[in-house]
Amino acid sequence: MIDLHCHTTNSDGTWSTIELLKKSEEKGIEALSITDHDSIASYFELDNVDRHKYYSGKLIVGSEINCVFDDTKIELLAYDFNKETVQEWLDSLYGKENVKNNFIKEFNDMVNICKRNNIKLSNSLLYNPDKEYPIDVIYYDVIKNEENKKYVEEDVWNSKSLFFRECTSNKKFILYRDFTKDYPQAEDVANIIHKNGGKVFLAHLFVYKLDNYNEFLDKIVSYGFLDGIECYHSDFNIEQTNLLLDYCKKNNLYISGGSDCHGDRRHDRVLGELDIRLDIIKDWYKE
Repeated sequence: MIDLHCHTTNSDGTWSTIELLKKSEEKGIEALSITDHDSIASYFELDNVDRHKYYSGKLIVGSEINCVFDDTKIELLAYDFNKETVQEWLDSLYGKENVKNNFIKEFNDMVNICKRNNIKLSNSLLYNPDKEYPIDVIYYDVIKNEENKKYVEEDVWNSKSLFFRECTSNKKFILYRDFTKDYPQAEDVANIIHKNGGKVFLAHLFVYKLDNYNEFLDKIVSYGFLDGIECYHSDFNIEQTNLLLDYCKKNNLYISGGSDCHGDRRHDRVLGELDIRLDIIKDWYKE
């Protein structure tokens, strides 16, 4: 069993790097990749400790990188790259001050979008970019007011995760925000990872709010920068997984998969919960 998609406190997870390693060992996970958002800080932490004291399996360097393709905000999973040079690139884009300024801008944009569309927000709404994600704050404030319910479908109203995806990738959603100027193009991200010896996979296709998933998949694959696709994910059903596995086979693409565990933040995404066999990485990962 493997899990190649999980998060620590270095992004939006609730477990430290060491806690995640210990839990992975307890679960009997044979290969693990920590894929924090736009961060590889966990791997530098582990340079200073004997990680085998906590986890005996394969540890594959990884990150989940925010980017844009076809005017849609998506994420790419990058694996097995040179972490020193990729860290320099990440610092240039996702340094603390850059991230803070972008979060403030995002929050202000979301407030203005709400006002423009008569979405009621609290008069006292405040935002701390050092501790909170902008859309999280907006979501929890929006659902405080029952009047806003007429603008949002019930499943989105009841799920912060769905609300986030509607805001970031569904252009028809009343609170959609254009993120295309905030993040690098997917092809540029892939080029950086490839130059540093890594592989690039499209993360969780069916999580995005798209009009036509098949069309989007065909288009991104046609650009030639993807090495593979995340076929296993906690939010996928069996039919979706099988569709992606078949697509990879027909298009000669590598396979990845993981729980997308965020520790105790997401109880529907459990570390090591998916039956993903070790042999899916044998074609693209060599120790």
